[in-house]
Amino acid sequence: MISTEFKYSLDRGSRKFPCPVCERKRFVRYVDNETGDYLSPEYGRCDRENNCGYHEPPREAGLTSTRPRHLKPEQPKPLKPTTLPIEYVERSEGNYGRNTLIAWMATLPGWSTKMAEEAARRYRVGTTDEGWAIFWQIDEQDKLRSGKMIRYGEDGRRQKEGYSYDWVHSMLKRKGYLDDFHLVQCFYGLHLVDESKLVAIVESEKTAIIASQYLPQFHWIASGQLQGINEYKLQPLAGRRIILFPDCGAFDQWQAYADEFRDIADFTVSGLLEQKGDKSKGYDLADYLIQFQPGDFWNPNTGEIFDERRYPKDWDEI
Repeated sequence: MISTEFKYSLDRGSRKFPCPVCERKRFVRYVDNETGDYLSPEYGRCDRENNCGYHEPPREAGLTSTRPRHLKPEQPKPLKPTTLPIEYVERSEGNYGRNTLIAWMATLPGWSTKMAEEAARRYRVGTTDEGWAIFWQIDEQDKLRSGKMIRYGEDGRRQKEGYSYDWVHSMLKRKGYLDDFHLVQCFYGLHLVDESKLVAIVESEKTAIIASQYLPQFHWIASGQLQGINEYKLQPLAGRRIILFPDCGAFDQWQAYADEFRDIADFTVSGLLEQKGDKSKGYDLADYLIQFQPGDFWNPNTGEIFDERRYPKDWDEI
């Protein structure tokens, strides 16, 4: 009979340590089963099997090592973000009557021109000469990373035919105003985040602005794209409680982000759109919310946020 009892085994508790390779706090160390003491720090297994895979068992554990060839892989140094003068933002603000996105927002149920323009000013939305929206990425230090320019139709939908999308830094480079520029993106709306509220992340900049008028108890920021959540962008939010609102069909991918980065922040992933969204139309949170009026969620005159009993009938817990 072969004995399955070994002198050493992986710690069965919940304590995790920084991995010797990826440095994420997902490393389970080996313990001496007789004394209960941990072995040397290099003995253990990283539970990020797909992204790291480090496993160094002691010989007596009877297992095979999957230790990488080198203990500390060389990590590429992140580029220092290039920034633009904040004057670009200041010169682009206003002219919201010409901005097709803001003009459309003013027509939503329960909205007004004043409400739409106040939301745009808070997020420092710019307007191009052609009426496109400029979503300026301003980081936690109020530094301007760049601006994303998007053309919207009168129906509030993004236009995807022809020239309809660009970055301000790319346009400036084409015109010869910039030589060397390294775009290092941050979350859109990050400049608004303080300690007073929970943070909510959506994909679209447009959605963040709209959601801020329905659920003002959160700081609404945007990843800018489906794959727009990463360790670097999350650093300014370390230790915060964050609620992710993925678009319809993206729940599993954003749940994977929450699992991967759980050592940075406390994540909750909303399943609201998986229950209520129309997946055939690619709904996001804005598409859902504009079926209602902001006044269904809070009182614009007093700022009072209604409790759940006064939410729209089909509103669920996030």
